[in-house]
Amino acid sequence: ALLAESQRLAQELQERSDELQRQQGELRNSNTELEEKAALLAQQNRAIEIQNFQIEQARRTLEERAEQLAISSRYKSEFLANMSHELRTPLNSLLVLAKLLSENPGGNLTDKQVEFAQTIHDSGTDLLELINDILDLAKVEAGKMELHPQRLAVSGLVDYVEATFRPLATDKGLNFDVDVSPEVPGLLYTDEQRLQQVLRNLLSNAVKFTAEGDVRLRIERAGDISFTLPALWNTPDVIAFRVIDTGIGISADKLQVIFEAFQQADGTTSRRYGGTGLGLSISRNI
Repeated sequence: ALLAESQRLAQELQERSDELQRQQGELRNSNTELEEKAALLAQQNRAIEIQNFQIEQARRTLEERAEQLAISSRYKSEFLANMSHELRTPLNSLLVLAKLLSENPGGNLTDKQVEFAQTIHDSGTDLLELINDILDLAKVEAGKMELHPQRLAVSGLVDYVEATFRPLATDKGLNFDVDVSPEVPGLLYTDEQRLQQVLRNLLSNAVKFTAEGDVRLRIERAGDISFTLPALWNTPDVIAFRVIDTGIGISADKLQVIFEAFQQADGTTSRRYGGTGLGLSISRNI
């Protein structure tokens, strides 16, 4: 009986020894896996540190480039402002003298000479407009365009538009109308000069690109018109100015391009219709 009990205990001890060895093997495997995971985690941490260092370097580089761009933009704006002043001063004198020559008060110039003087005056006027547009664009890009809102009578604005564009439209044989909705108040609060500049650009394009038919300016409450700026949505005190014409139109794929500086819907049209492609860009930014 004792021999049998001893054999049974020896068998149990052997089984427990085998179980312990198996557990030790699993423990060794687990330790090996943990060591591998620890090594992998260390590698990942190192990679993250390298990435963070690279990100920090990229951020510093971006800050330096942004600072350089700001300095370059300031230099560009100052250069354009100074150059426009230096160009406009002699150009104004040139325009005055060319105008005097084209009027020929002494009557001592030939018709051809008067025509040349008028051409000089017209070209100088175009150049002056280009200089003014470039200066305005530089001011807008630099955030230096100052606005001076004040009360503006709608009737005065209509008189300005009529006096400026009705002769141009009549000269091309176009009908020109300004329609003011009864809901529009008599007074607006806006920057008169900039509003006139935007309307001047839009109406000039309408007259320029319309060969026959009519050009209309409609002034009305904005209502449910979709605005690019969400801040203007469902705002009752906003006035919409619509310029409508029967001109050549704009293809849908060009609607965004024409608002970029120096761009036109068709590059070949610049030869026929003229223009710098700055008017709409300046109008949008204003």
